[in-house]
Amino acid sequence: MKKAIFASLLSISLLSLVGCGNKGAAEYREDLQSVSDDLLDNSADAETILNQYADTWIFSIEGGTAIGVEEMSLGIGLDEDVITEHFELNSAGNVPGDFSTNINSLKSYYQATGELDEIEEASDQIKDKITELNNPPDEYEKVYDEVLDMYTDAEEFLEMMLNPSGSLQSFNEDRNRLSSDILSKHKRIEAIMPSEK
Repeated sequence: MKKAIFASLLSISLLSLVGCGNKGAAEYREDLQSVSDDLLDNSADAETILNQYADTWIFSIEGGTAIGVEEMSLGIGLDEDVITEHFELNSAGNVPGDFSTNINSLKSYYQATGELDEIEEASDQIKDKITELNNPPDEYEKVYDEVLDMYTDAEEFLEMMLNPSGSLQSFNEDRNRLSSDILSKHKRIEAIMPSEK
């Protein structure tokens, strides 16, 4: 009788462990997919700012030595109030045609709105989640490696947003390459992610 009860308890315990193992893998899958999606979303937010940098860079070069506030506003798609408050103006009340100054003015605008901080904070949270996932079950090792690669590209994207530099051509080439790589890796992660059990 005692042996039968012990055997029943043992089999129930083993079933519970197997069930926990599957639940653990299912939770890991969900968390890994969530991190991949978070990386994509945060990179999209950074890309919006990077695109604005590029537009401002191009418009500043094409605009000449002095650009009217209204013209700058229409050219880069920001309100005139934003231009007058955050961009440097010369004695005539125009925006200088210096792209470097204008990019830094735009960056200060995004700092003032808190958008840069939000993207940085989200990146820190993503890093913490990736650290928590650094011991993947065997079937998720390839996916985890792909998420790490995507994270590396996303961090490079973030660095471009915080410190825009180089020539317009190199900036645009890097921006387009990283955008494409991040999106491709996200699609690859979805393709190689083991199916739910």
